[in-house]
Amino acid sequence: MEADLRRHLLWAFYLPSILTATAWAMMVPVLPVFGRGLTASFTLIGLLLAGQAIGHLVMDIPAGFILRRYGTKNTMLLAVAISIVAMLLLIPVNNIWLATLLLIAAGTGQSIYNIARHNYITVLARPQVRGRAIGLLGGVYRMGKFLGPVIGGLVAGTAGLRVVFVVFVVLYALAGLTVVLFMRKTKMPQLHERSHLAVFQDTVRDNRNVFATAGVGQVFAQLTRTGWTWAIPLYAAEVLQLDVDTIGYVVGAGAAMDAMLFYTSGILMDRFGRKWAIVPAFVVQATGVLLIPFTGSALALAAVAALIGTGNATSSGTMMTLGGDFAPPETRGEFLGVWRFIGDVGATSAPLIVGAVAQALVLQASVFTIAGFGYGTALWFALLVPETLRKAQSAPVTGE
Repeated sequence: MEADLRRHLLWAFYLPSILTATAWAMMVPVLPVFGRGLTASFTLIGLLLAGQAIGHLVMDIPAGFILRRYGTKNTMLLAVAISIVAMLLLIPVNNIWLATLLLIAAGTGQSIYNIARHNYITVLARPQVRGRAIGLLGGVYRMGKFLGPVIGGLVAGTAGLRVVFVVFVVLYALAGLTVVLFMRKTKMPQLHERSHLAVFQDTVRDNRNVFATAGVGQVFAQLTRTGWTWAIPLYAAEVLQLDVDTIGYVVGAGAAMDAMLFYTSGILMDRFGRKWAIVPAFVVQATGVLLIPFTGSALALAAVAALIGTGNATSSGTMMTLGGDFAPPETRGEFLGVWRFIGDVGATSAPLIVGAVAQALVLQASVFTIAGFGYGTALWFALLVPETLRKAQSAPVTGE
């Protein structure tokens, strides 16, 4: 990336991204304990933990309308404000249903923010550097996932669970401040007297082939990614009977490889093509998942987790980059909203599929199912989805 673009994105894009990623990752060790203090029902606790994902699904498509109406910068600030208000209201709550609704509201704010951010990087980063720019975002996200649980656990242990919500608000406020100070104000393409609904309908109709090919491939990809993150700890606990500390080390082996190698995906995408990152990445992930039932020790499972983490690193940012390449400049916001919704459907479905197959058969069967999704992802993109690097390079970047 050019030095000026890199410097601008550091302050306007990556810094707020790591702040928001860290804020949400802080919730990982805190929300289960918080929910246990509100109810004895594991079903309701599960609903609480799903609040963020539900918020995504609810708001992904409307976020495109909001983006068109207010522009990228104002939409990001609105998203930050929604999450801040929801978390502030959550601090004194002692009712599980109200807490869940507030987490859903905070999740809608995150959904709006994610789509506005995706639009911003798609406009600013030329196709020749888009893979690296978005791949680096994947690294920022991974850094937040590493820092967040540590910070959340320390704050909860020393100051109390609800203080973590206060820290969340502070981090989001800082993210909003960086957006105010550094992000460029942009405009969206004019509707030419068409309604938001008409634009949305046209976007879905005009891009139905993309959604039917690359969109379905993205569902497979998200099923694979989310599926193995559930499968490894479940297999470690249920089959190998490992304790929580050891499971943490096993998962950490995959996370370490993921964190170290994430930038390789951007290099592959920008130099050789998007499919050169996607296809090998999911073959490696699927092969690693396939090996899980054949491990008999923590060390062997950690080695397999490291292999899967390597594959996941190589796929870092691939779905976002594809979405940016395919997005038509005139209806980019609406397209990215639908694209994000499709991916979130896959990510949300994964734990349900893992649990259902494991319940009906055995846990190992669900692992083989995830491996099948991984190989299916690689095959689908190799045969049915066109290479977008050359197409994106020749397309004009307009609209903002």
